[in-house]
Amino acid sequence: MPRRPTIFSLTSMHDSGMQKLREAGELRMATALDPPTLRREVVGAEALVIRTGGVIDAALLDAGRGLKVVGRHGVGYDQIDVDAATARGVQVVYTPGANTQSVAEHVLAMMIGLSKHFTKMGAELAAYNYHARTSMTGRDIAGKTIGIIGFGRIGRRVGEIAHLGFGMHVLYNDIVAPPEEVERRCDARRMELPELLAASDYVTMHVPLDASTRSMINRETLAMMKPDAILINCARGPVVDEPAVAEALDAGKLWGYGGDVFTIEPPPAGHPLIGRQDVLLTPHSAAQTEESLRNMATTIAEEVVGVLNGVVPRYPVNDPMQVEQIRRQLGLEPLYQRVQ
Repeated sequence: MPRRPTIFSLTSMHDSGMQKLREAGELRMATALDPPTLRREVVGAEALVIRTGGVIDAALLDAGRGLKVVGRHGVGYDQIDVDAATARGVQVVYTPGANTQSVAEHVLAMMIGLSKHFTKMGAELAAYNYHARTSMTGRDIAGKTIGIIGFGRIGRRVGEIAHLGFGMHVLYNDIVAPPEEVERRCDARRMELPELLAASDYVTMHVPLDASTRSMINRETLAMMKPDAILINCARGPVVDEPAVAEALDAGKLWGYGGDVFTIEPPPAGHPLIGRQDVLLTPHSAAQTEESLRNMATTIAEEVVGVLNGVVPRYPVNDPMQVEQIRRQLGLEPLYQRVQ
């Protein structure tokens, strides 16, 4: 009977995925996420699964010399050194689309909540100041203009809901133009970033974190926005300069800010945005729904187990053919029975 592969998971996930991993191999759970512990416990593993905690760097990959695949439970993979994984013949897979609806709904909820002063009104009601209801005037999002920075799966879904559900005008900025039918579905118009910021009542971020997007929204770009605009970030914390956002709010140059992500997670004490009534914040929980968690867990388990069984992944981060070529150069056993 062939030996069952060892699968090392940094955290638990929905049981739909955990069960698939247990059936496919010997599932080993990390006892802590600090680098020394991970480097010690990854030894002997052939697969590694990561969610939001932990970092997969060259040192960890070297410690796990038997690794064949790293699976990211989620969409963003900035925690993983993909180049280092590729250089070692390790396939990286992820779960695009699994949390699209959940995150899109979260974005619209933040837009509505800030527009209707939910945070402020809730605080007044908690203080039994019922008559504060007439001291603040909200606004509808219907018919307003939304600027979407990053028009991938989530950005497009936000655009669809905004346009088809609320009659919003959709602008977007992306380095790659989508197919025309995608634009037609939500009547979207592609614009350069400065023009989008100047024209939008709502701006929402849906870009990956890399050198080109880090601090993309900063003092300079915030100054391009309407003073009554609302900014939403459910992408990655560092794409927004948080102190600059606080300054803009203090100066009355921004209506409100909604954020599900932070530059440092968990955010430290004294964070410039936490506790303000003109912001709506959640603890990186946009995808924390039953449907999203099940989708992500099932998808990443299937992808990881598939690679271990020699199946080319549906959702690779790095090129399977390149991974296979490097494995041959390194004298490692092939991953795939057939590379298409």
